[in-house]
Formats: sequence, structure tokens, C-alpha cells
Amino acid sequence: MISSSAFWASVTLAGAAYTYWRLRKKSFLKDIRGPKPTSWLYGHQIEMQQSNVGELDFAWEREYKGAWKVGDCFGREILMLTDPGAINYVVHKRGYAYPKTRPQKQLTRLFFGRGVAWAAGQRHALHRKVLNPAFTVQSIRAHFPVFRRVASQLSALWADQIQESDVSSAQRFDISKGLTRAALDIIGESVFDYHFGSLNDDNDFFSSILNNLFADSTVHPPPAAILFTGTWAFIPESILQFVAYLPARQFVRFREFLSVGKRLGAQLLGDKGENSATDRKKNDILSILVQANESNEVRNRLDSDEILSQITTLLLAGHESTSATMIWLLYELAYHPDDQTRLRAEIMASRQSLAGHDFSVTELENLPFLNACIKEVLRYHPISPWITRQSAEHDVILLSAPLLTKSGTYIDEIEVGPHQQVLISTCGYNRLESVFGEDASQWNPSRFLDPALRDGKVSIGLYANLLTFSGGPSGCIGYRFAILEMLAVIVELIEKFEFAPPPDRPVMQRVRAGAVMAPFIKDKFEERVQMPLSVSLAQVN
Repeated sequence: MISSSAFWASVTLAGAAYTYWRLRKKSFLKDIRGPKPTSWLYGHQIEMQQSNVGELDFAWEREYKGAWKVGDCFGREILMLTDPGAINYVVHKRGYAYPKTRPQKQLTRLFFGRGVAWAAGQRHALHRKVLNPAFTVQSIRAHFPVFRRVASQLSALWADQIQESDVSSAQRFDISKGLTRAALDIIGESVFDYHFGSLNDDNDFFSSILNNLFADSTVHPPPAAILFTGTWAFIPESILQFVAYLPARQFVRFREFLSVGKRLGAQLLGDKGENSATDRKKNDILSILVQANESNEVRNRLDSDEILSQITTLLLAGHESTSATMIWLLYELAYHPDDQTRLRAEIMASRQSLAGHDFSVTELENLPFLNACIKEVLRYHPISPWITRQSAEHDVILLSAPLLTKSGTYIDEIEVGPHQQVLISTCGYNRLESVFGEDASQWNPSRFLDPALRDGKVSIGLYANLLTFSGGPSGCIGYRFAILEMLAVIVELIEKFEFAPPPDRPVMQRVRAGAVMAPFIKDKFEERVQMPLSVSLAQVN
């Protein structure tokens, strides 16, 4: 826990800094509508730690349409956006002019280290330049056999568990465990050329550190922790970096993760150096990353901590986000059996044409309903529900639709001052009826088979007009990796198993756990991440 003296000292310092800042700062959002904050001290920050992520966003979008303001700690204002034009402007057109806020940058460093997710401006461009060779289409496709092999291992494990019981009846599984372990093994082999053995319960020490890392550390922070994080906006980065050494649980756990992760990374980098001639022929991302960094001029290379932080970033962000997305997809297919039946039929029809061979990348990419299901789960359950930014300078954000103001007039642009917080609602945008149809609030993979949707005028994000992978210069560098991994794993599981709701049909909630939106059972948050489903062997006709 944070000591009370340190906490209140921070609050006092922040209050004084805020008073000085407020006297000097002009608000450009006076005429922007929004819900009234419940308190000056907390703004809307307590309410936004909502039990079911997105519910507030959906309600606010219905009322205010495209843009509104909410309260931050200490009376500060946040501009929230779902308007496609505004999002395109902030994320794509002027990406580097809207960097992360100071608290968000510090949290990113705390979670992932000084990797590509943390870097900003020209340093971020350098990180991307070094990483890009590892994420080309060709490089990612080279990992497809790993994806399929690990998917097969997970399938065999679940089949054995079913056969050990009554094979004629469905078994209740917490599918989150198997999918999270499979994603970790995939990342380990593809990124590091390292075998965690998580599916085989090899008791790898690093695997145990990763278990429920976000869920144990950052779910539903108490008001004092929310307020403490709110003070970070007023503390210089040179001082703020020492927050990571506080004794609070979340800081201790992430310190341990970064320490062990970087130590493992240093060991693997050392092995690469000793076997450089052999490793230059390998396709794992770490080998490609090392080669790319060495090929640059010295002034254009990443330092050793930045290299090690790429490892912790790719490991944590890659396996948590992809596994959570697959968990939500199987959940939706379990509760929408017609979609599951249609998907299995498509897979089996394609399987019959393979003449005993396994699926290729091209064959999976050409399965229309499979790809529609992947797009729909990314739309309906975006793992990162918000994109947090702030303006670097005075600017005017262009809107795609007129916005009603407090004064009753309509505007087509929003003026912002320097350091204005901007919170882009990924979950809100992903359910806009103007973009995704009148049934945007409902689960419907078939929407992505509609040519009218594909021919829409909106062009946002990196994939399928979705904001789930962000966009612009800070868009997810590994999005193609994640999509191909999901294709490979979901095909295996739907072909081999049938998924259904468990008999007790627990109410599942989307809970923000650090950097991801994880599944929790309502009123059972102490049980952490889980997704119980009834699983049985698929009937082969």
C-alpha cells in the first residue's frame, strides 16, 4: 500500500500545482456538453472504473453523439471522442502531435518497460524502424507452423481431459487457462525461440509470474489509488519514474516481471551472440530484431534496455491481448450456436478439399465466415477499450458530423489548448451505427460479409475499419501476427470441439485489468480471470 504521508503529500503538491496551472490555462471546452462530474476531486474517474467496460461509453455516445467532456481528478477536463473524423485526425493525421499523457506513459513504462509501446516522437519512429523487419507479412507467415503446432497441443490436451471423463457429455472448462497458456507458448517460440512449456505444466518460473499479472494488480483500484495516479500529471517525468519503486502490490508485481523478463532476454540475447551464424538463418522475431539493430548506424540503434524492453513488451502485450480476444470469441460462439455451426461447416468443407494436408495461411485467409468472426470479436470486444492521448500544442480537431453544444449551436470542429487530454473510446466507436449498421450493438459476424459495409466511406485503424489495433504511427505493430495466430488456433478448436454455455450460465463481465479487457464472473472478482464453458468433442458427419 502507498503510505498515507506520501499520498497526502502528493495530493497537496498536485493541488498547488493545479491551482497555478488553472490560473494560467484557458479552457476551450466550456461549450462542449458532457455529464456533470460527481466531485471536483475525482471527476468521473471512479465511475469509469466500471464493472462492465463500455456501458458508460455507450450511454454517453447515445446522448452526446461523437464528442463530449468528462471530469478528471482535480477538476481537469477530458475530451472523449467517438466521431470518426476526429479520431482519424488525432490518431492518423496528427499522431505524433497527440502523444500519451504523462500518467499513461508512466503506466506503459511500468507495465512493459522502455519498448515501442512507451517510446514517443522520433524515438518511437526509430523503435518501429528496428522492429518492422520482424513484422512483415513474410516474417509473420514463417511462424504459422508454430501457431498450428501449439493449437494442436491445446486441442490434444482438452480432448484427453474430456476422454478421461464421460466422453458422451460436455465437460465444464475454464477455457481462459488453456488459451492463455497456448498464447504464451506461441509468443515464446515465435519471438524468442524459447520454449516456456506452459501447456505442458513445465512450471517455468516466468510463466508463473505472468499468471493473472494484470488481474492481480490493477482491477478496480480504490479511490486513493485513483487520486494518486491523478497526481502524476503534475510531476516531472524525471521524478515520476521512481513511482515504480513504491511498495504497493501493483508496482512490486510489475517490477518483478520486468526484472525477470529482462534477465531472460539478456540470456537469450547472449545465446544469439554465441550462435550468430546459425541464428541469422532463424525466423524468430528476436533474431530478426537483433540483426536489424546491428545493421543500423550506431546513432540509430536502440540501447540495451530498449532492446530488452521490446522483449517484455511483445511478450506481455502479445500473449495477453490475443488470448483474451480468443476467449471472448469462443464465448460468443458458445452463446450463438447457429454461428458456431456455420463456422464449423465452413471449416469442414474446406478440410475435405485438402486431401490430407493441413490448412495453409492462404486457405485460412480465404474462409469468409471465419474471418468475419475474427473481425466481429475484435469489434464487439476490443481488448483495449480506450486510447489515451493529449495535445502537444494548440490545435483544432475536425469532426465528421456537426456537434450540438451547450449553447444550442452546432460546430464542425473542436478547439483544444496545449496538454488537453483526449480519450478516444475504442469500444464506443466500434459500435457506431453510422459505421457498422443499425444492429451495431448486437453480435453479428455476418455484417462483415456485407459489401455495403466494406464499401463504407470511413477509413480508420489498421484492419477492417476497426480501432481495436489503434492506428497511425502508434498502431499495433503486431496486428497481423495476432490475426494469423487467431485464425490458426480458432480453426483447430472449432473443428475439434463444440462449445456451449455451462448449465449455471454465469453472467460474464468485461473488466479492465491493466492494459486488457478481461472476462470475470459477475460478483466473483476475487476468482480473477475465467471463462467457464461446456466443451465436448465435435460430432464429425
